Amino acid sequence: MLTDPFYIFLWRDLAIFLLIFALFGAVLALLLIFKPRFVERLNLVANRWVSTRHIFRWLDRSISIERWFHQHHRATGIVTVLGASYMLIYFGFLFDKAYTLQRWSGRFPAKLLDGLLDALVLASLIGGAVALLVGLFLWLRPSLLRGTEEEANQWVSSRRAAKVLEVPHGQVELFVARHAQRVGWLLLLGSVYLFFAVSRLLV
Repeated sequence: MLTDPFYIFLWRDLAIFLLIFALFGAVLALLLIFKPRFVERLNLVANRWVSTRHIFRWLDRSISIERWFHQHHRATGIVTVLGASYMLIYFGFLFDKAYTLQRWSGRFPAKLLDGLLDALVLASLIGGAVALLVGLFLWLRPSLLRGTEEEANQWVSSRRAAKVLEVPHGQVELFVARHAQRVGWLLLLGSVYLFFAVSRLLV
């Protein structure tokens, strides 16, 4: 049984949401059974097509900051080297794993927390080492990074992914419209079962 107040709070919120969902499903089921034409008119009002083309056009704009980095490569390299050095010193020598385990042991299982901390330290050390090399290249020899930048800065357009979102799919609506009463009875049974199941768990 859950005793943590945080988990109890989440469970109650989930249960209330399921109860509201069950009541809404029961109302919709009754409308499908007795007033299917009303549901069709309501569906026509609610189903307004929202195009995502303008959003993806904005996302497809390329913003180049390489020129700024190359103009200020010494300052950028020094800041990157200092940040990477701090990460390497802190996670390599100053990070107190035992203190962190003791402080967070009540919120997470010990084995899980130990593994997460090891992964955090390893990722931080690797990231700090890579950042240190990049910072040194930016500071001293930025021309050596141009080939890597050209390989990494390959533009991937999102238009193909947006085309899938731009195609309407109305198969479910057509099926419900053709079998409105049967779908309504199934939805009513499911909503009643969900309502009583969640109500029993809350008591």
